[in-house]
Amino acid sequence: MENSVEKFHSVPNLQAKMSSEPDIRHLYSLSLSQIRKRAEFGEYNYKPSPFNIRWIHGYNPKVGVINLNDKGSTVAFYAAGNCAVLYNWTTNNMMILQGHKHVVTCISSDGAGKWLVTADTGSENVIIIWDSTDYFPQKTIFNPHRNVKLAKVTMSTDAKYLLTLGYQEKATISWWIWSFGHDVPHASLEVGIPRGGVIEMDFNPYQTEQFLLMTKSNIWIGISAKVFVIERGLLKETNDYELKIRVVEHKLNPENGRLTCFTFVQETSQVLVATSRGCVLVYGYNIEYKKKENMEATNYESLKFIKVLKVEQRKIHVIKSIDGVIATGNSIGEIHFYDSQMKLLYWVHGFTVDCIKGISFNISPRSYKIFDPKCRKLCPCWEKVVTEVDPSTGQLQQKLIKKDIPSDATSAGKPFLVRDFIVCTNNQGIGFVDFVTEKLVTIMDNKTSHTTSLAIHPEKPFVCIGYADGIIELFNYVQHKLFVRIDLREYYKVVIPPKEDSIKGDVEIMKPHISVKCLKYSPSGLHLACGLDTGELIFLHPTIMNILTQTPHKDTTHAITHIEFSIDSLSLAIADKGRTICVYKYDCTELVWSFVGKHRAHYKDITAVIFLPKKNNDGEYKLLSLGADRIMVEYDIGSSSDGYLEVLSLDRIDQSAVPLYGIPWNNPPDIDPETQRTDLPMILICNDEFKYKIVNYGTTMTLSTILGPKYEHPVCRMQLITSRKDDVETQYLLFATKNVIGLRKMPLDGNPWKHVALLGHPIQVIDLCYREDHGILFTIGSRDSCMYQWAANYRSVETTSKQGGGDLDPYYCLIENGRPGWLFHEIRDLFYYIQILCQGTFSPAMRRVKDYIPIESLPDLMRALGYFPSDYEVENLIVEAKYKIFNRTPSTEIDFEEFVKLYLNHRPAFGESFKKIRNAFRYFGTMDDTSISMNREDFITMLNNNGEYFSRELSWYLLSILYGQSFEDRTTMTEGDFSFLPEVITLEELATNIIGIHDTDMCSDVHSVKDSLGSQQTMSSDSEDAGNTSFV
Repeated sequence: MENSVEKFHSVPNLQAKMSSEPDIRHLYSLSLSQIRKRAEFGEYNYKPSPFNIRWIHGYNPKVGVINLNDKGSTVAFYAAGNCAVLYNWTTNNMMILQGHKHVVTCISSDGAGKWLVTADTGSENVIIIWDSTDYFPQKTIFNPHRNVKLAKVTMSTDAKYLLTLGYQEKATISWWIWSFGHDVPHASLEVGIPRGGVIEMDFNPYQTEQFLLMTKSNIWIGISAKVFVIERGLLKETNDYELKIRVVEHKLNPENGRLTCFTFVQETSQVLVATSRGCVLVYGYNIEYKKKENMEATNYESLKFIKVLKVEQRKIHVIKSIDGVIATGNSIGEIHFYDSQMKLLYWVHGFTVDCIKGISFNISPRSYKIFDPKCRKLCPCWEKVVTEVDPSTGQLQQKLIKKDIPSDATSAGKPFLVRDFIVCTNNQGIGFVDFVTEKLVTIMDNKTSHTTSLAIHPEKPFVCIGYADGIIELFNYVQHKLFVRIDLREYYKVVIPPKEDSIKGDVEIMKPHISVKCLKYSPSGLHLACGLDTGELIFLHPTIMNILTQTPHKDTTHAITHIEFSIDSLSLAIADKGRTICVYKYDCTELVWSFVGKHRAHYKDITAVIFLPKKNNDGEYKLLSLGADRIMVEYDIGSSSDGYLEVLSLDRIDQSAVPLYGIPWNNPPDIDPETQRTDLPMILICNDEFKYKIVNYGTTMTLSTILGPKYEHPVCRMQLITSRKDDVETQYLLFATKNVIGLRKMPLDGNPWKHVALLGHPIQVIDLCYREDHGILFTIGSRDSCMYQWAANYRSVETTSKQGGGDLDPYYCLIENGRPGWLFHEIRDLFYYIQILCQGTFSPAMRRVKDYIPIESLPDLMRALGYFPSDYEVENLIVEAKYKIFNRTPSTEIDFEEFVKLYLNHRPAFGESFKKIRNAFRYFGTMDDTSISMNREDFITMLNNNGEYFSRELSWYLLSILYGQSFEDRTTMTEGDFSFLPEVITLEELATNIIGIHDTDMCSDVHSVKDSLGSQQTMSSDSEDAGNTSFV
């Protein structure tokens, strides 16, 4: 299966086929699938994706399932996240169709199951039509309703037409002949249905020009037809199409309930509509019941309400017309079969489920031949019986004994057979029903609750999944089978015995509302910790999922957000939403976990909990926590006792950037111990300014600042992983943003060509874990019940790194207009101008052009290029330039290449943001009805007393220059006299006359050196749609 997936994810190499002009003309007549089959796959021809999706555990129950079983195949088609899945449950193989940015909300297919349709909703929504024979997209329709979100889509049974629905002020339907390849619909019509009113729509499978929309109270019948015009008195057909639709009136009766589903009946040309109270509304063209009534599709205006029948006591969720009978499924799991007059023929009683949400029958009807031997049982001659090929289906007839066949409910007791089908239940997954034996085979035993947490066993092929309803599953990711499932609500339920005066003696059972918020395996694989939304901590057996904690640890009342084990698996730290760190120790003699202490040292949310590989003097591993308050806290576990966790140090690690995640950082393998330090205590931090920072946690000094991926959101999760091939180890950084996952090749240097990424989940990646020895990544998304299994593709990172080139070539894309642009020439000219200044402006000596400048001149050079670092940032800049993280001896000069990299890594990722200035001015200023203002003295006092403040003399000097005062003007002015400033300074005055931003309309977004800085362009961003999207 993996080989086939890789094959279909490759990009065809058409170079050999396109060597001549006749070959190119020949390609025009081929479909995309035919081109794919004729293409040659080269060695370096593959999709440049860092991860290839291999399996999806779960499905979207709101979309439904389509049965594609035909001629012995066992395939189900359903949606999972932003993908569509073709799952063969007998071979346990899965083909995943990727191409959507948002959650797939609609799927459909033609009557033969050859053409599949998937659609998503949201901005830039698309419809994709797939060929099920080779799983290749044949047609993609972008924004079918322009700026309106797509609500529903359906395909006709003959695969000719598509019908889409979108909502503006009212519902708008569009009709497409999709095989023509047009990007606009052939006909559209606005229908007087409010937003969200249509609950189901479909084509008439027997007359595909006709379609039907259903709301909670009415049905709308419509047709598509060509437009006729009158020219010179003659009726002439045009190539244009139009839609006609009407509502079928009927008297509303609340006792019937609201409409839920409908079906077309071929034998009577009727439409049967089921309701929430077990009724069936009959619509037809004649009041009298007539079989074999063939009505033209254009006769839609004659459809009218005939009668209502009360057939069941429960809500009918699905009604289908198949093999001459009507099948229904209701809210208590019952499946009934009726004839065309809605007389009960049969009901399924071989199995029970909680609720029937959908029924999908096999594509081809059953081919069979009934035998009635006198012995009424199988005999040796049974194998000699030869059946013929059914001319209607082309399949060999199935041999059946009459006594083993279900019989209908009529007095004659006739044999009753329909084709097999798939049922979708409310909370019992998807099952396949063999109608002859009435056996239910579970295809997918998945719950509908959203996933919340994830953990992978370090040694065994198990991944643990936690759900919002308190369920925990252990999934074997090699066999793709569910191993164990437990319900924590059942374990912690409370049974209240009946009262003494109770007559019935009913026992009351109360199940607590529990949600699994965090799961974590220890590095040894011997412990599995589970954190709940109630603040309780429990421990489970790592492989059989038995609950080992009889009484949960209840040391906090807030939901647990982080769980981290020490390297020796003997210490455990948790963080909760209340910004508290709790620590536990494992007693190897008693084999229990005991509470050590807790401490609330942060005043904002905790973003990372880190156990470092180094120990304190007392033998305990170092424990750090990072928070959104930009504070790093180190705890002293060895000195903690009696419920109090000692704090060893508390330091602010950044001036403005908020740390989003942190991991321990080791020395590179190629370090030279003679010239470079090997004992630096380091952690790697990613922050909200799209930067990586290597920090010495002993001194809180920033050793290096590196530009991170510039997607829509910054990196907020990362892990250092190692690939081993042919005894060669290569390190990569696995990272994730809000909804993007990717790989970056080490070392970190800001090279934008060294990382590739793709869309991980359409909304948000809420948890991920990586199994290094197998090269498999697992992710779960927000508001999704699915788990994705990905295979790492290191080759994509290596290829993009080589394509980026060497020296400064890969960095030119970060500079506006690249190497020929104005900014690069400005960098080069100023670099050499600094050399002139250092040699003396008026020096008569011969000028010497070098490749180096003094490191002390870096701040002035940065400011000349439009990047104005603070004193804190200048200190980080100088330290990195001198020591290059590991050097023992500081450097005094820096060359041109190092300077360009330093400039690109340290400057703001997206230019200077005016929002920061506006927010700061709003904090210190006074807001009235029209603007924000500050008087002159308050403005000067703010500059002299806040942050990295200026002296009053320096403030006067700088403001006089910024406000346009010449040297002669300043000589006549009294130092410290700010009368040249207006008495009231507004935000616009500050922006235009002091800072110098003349286009104030652009101030709300971004202002940089020259309107805007060049955006980062990498291969991953250009080649993947996911690269332009991005995980919080």
